[in-house]
This record gives sequence, structure tokens and C-alpha cells, in this order.
Amino acid sequence: MTYTIGLQASTVGTGHAHGKTILVGEHTVVYGLPAIAIPLSGLTVDAVARAGVDSAVSGRPTMPRVLDREHFQYRFTCGHDDSAAGAEFGPAIAVRAALHRWRIDHGSVEVSVGSSIPPARGLGSSAALAAAAVRAVANLLAEPLEDRALFELVQCGEQVAHGRASGVDTATVIALEPVWFEADKAHPIMPGLDAALVLADSGIAGNTRQAVEVARGVLGRRRADARQLLATAAAITERAATALKAGQAATLGYWMAEFHALLQKLGVSTAELDRLVTAAQRAGAHGAKLTGGGLGGCVLALTEPESAAAVAGALTDAGAQQTWTVPIRSRLP
Repeated sequence: MTYTIGLQASTVGTGHAHGKTILVGEHTVVYGLPAIAIPLSGLTVDAVARAGVDSAVSGRPTMPRVLDREHFQYRFTCGHDDSAAGAEFGPAIAVRAALHRWRIDHGSVEVSVGSSIPPARGLGSSAALAAAAVRAVANLLAEPLEDRALFELVQCGEQVAHGRASGVDTATVIALEPVWFEADKAHPIMPGLDAALVLADSGIAGNTRQAVEVARGVLGRRRADARQLLATAAAITERAATALKAGQAATLGYWMAEFHALLQKLGVSTAELDRLVTAAQRAGAHGAKLTGGGLGGCVLALTEPESAAAVAGALTDAGAQQTWTVPIRSRLP
């Protein structure tokens, strides 16, 4: 049985998501190894969905359009049978997959999305946009939406937008706590420390798809070393998790720095990112590393709360275009 979207134009659905940062584990997570990621509740995405009045008249869902580049606002209309509109836009792909899952065969939805997450910075922008959009459409259609179903729908968009997407971004932009992500599954991980994460935007857009290919090429060319490198990545992530849960900030920072060195070997760091990492460590951070796909994007530094402002200032002096400070608070009783 199929259904038609038959809602009044004034009926709306709303959805929300947030950004993410990867503490350790980017790139190697693509190979089924673990990663630790942190939700960024202060970087948010809000979406509104309506029955697609304009596209219903023309019969053609529209391509996504940027309404405000500075404030990252987008709008698109989507029907589940239209594969051309937004063919490379993850949120449109995810919404189309949702309409198919819910057997919506006729009509379309219009989705407006506003985000505070800068795109192409390794902060989960595309996954958060898609999650908020799908939640808004589910709310519009009064469809139940469990986290696993939401994960699968957002992944439809991520796989097209970024290539070989592990799912860690998708899992974290819908999570409320830090997550341990491994082999397509996310589990909460409870921090045992009070600290601060300082994020610094290099001002250079990253390219996740390209970075994944670069890392894959390095592993392919160094087959003799690839197994050891991946084993080292898994061991670092395990030790970082132990330090996070035990409240050992200095140890956690050490393992973050070690993972950055591994990402350098994979070819996804840059001179600009390395400069920011060095600046953060010289300013007193326990450790720093690139976060996300690399080849641009952001650096993440771990520091004591009282030192966060000094670390942020040093990152700005070293060329960061913008910084954010995110608290980590102990979840232990």
C-alpha cells in the first residue's frame, strides 16, 4: 500500500540535531576499528518541513538552494521518486529514503534547514543537516522514528555525499553523550574528567571523500605496514578511552597527540593543521590533533578549563579563523 502526502500547507514538522567532533579514531574507523566522538550541543541544526506546495504544482522537486551562506541556511523540496533533485545533497537523499520507507508515493515535502555548523570542517555538518531534516519530516507525517531507523536513513545521504562513511558522524549528531563507535554500533562512554576541548577552524575547507581516498592509498601502498598501523590505531583508541573514563587528562592528551602523528602518516594532515596543533601544545594543551577528515577543517585541543582561553588565543594567533570551547564534564557519580 502507498500513501499520498495530503496535509494542509500550514501544517509543519520540526527537527533538531547537533554537531560532533572525533576525539580519536577518524579514518581508521572506516576499517571497522573503534573511534571516540563527542556531541557538540552548542553547534545546532534546526529544520522545518511542510507539504511541498510549490513542487506539487510543478511536479518537479527542486534542487537544494543556499538561502544564506553566512548562516548556513538551506531549502529543498523532495519526493521519493525524484532521483535528480539534490542527487549529491545528503539531506535530500536521506529525506527521499525516509519517504520511500514510509511508502509515501505521491506529493513532496519542502524542508528548510538552518545550521550553526560550518560545512566542510569535520564537525558533522552534513549528517546533522540530514538528521534534523528527517526528524522534521517524521514529525510532519506523525511517523515514529527510532534512533536506529534515523541512523540508517541519514547514512543513505552520508554514503553518497562522502563516499565510504563509517557512520560515526551520524551516530554522534543524534547522541546525547560521548560515544564509543565500532563496526556500525555506538555505545555511550562516560567521561570521568572535567576538562575543556578547544576547537579551531583552520579556515580551509576539508574534503572527506578525498581524504578517505588519500588514506586508503597510503594503506594500499604500504601493505607491509598497514596492519601494524591499524593495530596501533586501535590500541591508541582503547588507551584513550581508558584515560577518558579514569579522568586522566594528561594521558588522554598524550594519546590524542599520538593519533595525530598516525593521521600524519596517513597523509591527511596539512602544514596549516600541524601549525595549529603545535601552537595549542605550546600554549599548555594536554594534547591536540586534527579532527574529522583532514586536508583542512579543524584542530581539537584538550586543556584544563582555566587554560582554555589562553589555548584559544594561541590558536587564533597561529591562524585559526574561529574557535569554540566545549566543556567535558564528568558523568561519574
